[in-house]
Amino acid sequence: MAVANSSYEFEITSTEARDGAHPKSGLLTAVVQGTCTDKDGNVFDFIATNNLDQRYPDRFKVNWNGSKARMPEVVGFGIAEDVREGTKVSDELYFTRGARIAIARKCKALFPLARLTPAADAS
Repeated sequence: MAVANSSYEFEITSTEARDGAHPKSGLLTAVVQGTCTDKDGNVFDFIATNNLDQRYPDRFKVNWNGSKARMPEVVGFGIAEDVREGTKVSDELYFTRGARIAIARKCKALFPLARLTPAADAS
């Protein structure tokens, strides 16, 4: 487990790079699934993926809901059905911004830009 901040610990349980480049970014879509435990012992399942914000397609977002991305409240899914297919996401996921940033950093370390490029994936 890695520490996201003083209130959360997280663990990556699976990673996957989906076939086919995203039509706008040209990058593969990486899906990272894991669990996050808060200081009270509550465990939440999350998904992090890239290609959600086309201004920065290589950045990972953790269950991002767009309009309230920086608010410490229930964030909902915010991830397309085809990305969530076959994975678990907690309905009442609650992350602070710091926890989401720490998880996104770990995801980016697992999937650097070179690994998200389709030509690099083929080799």
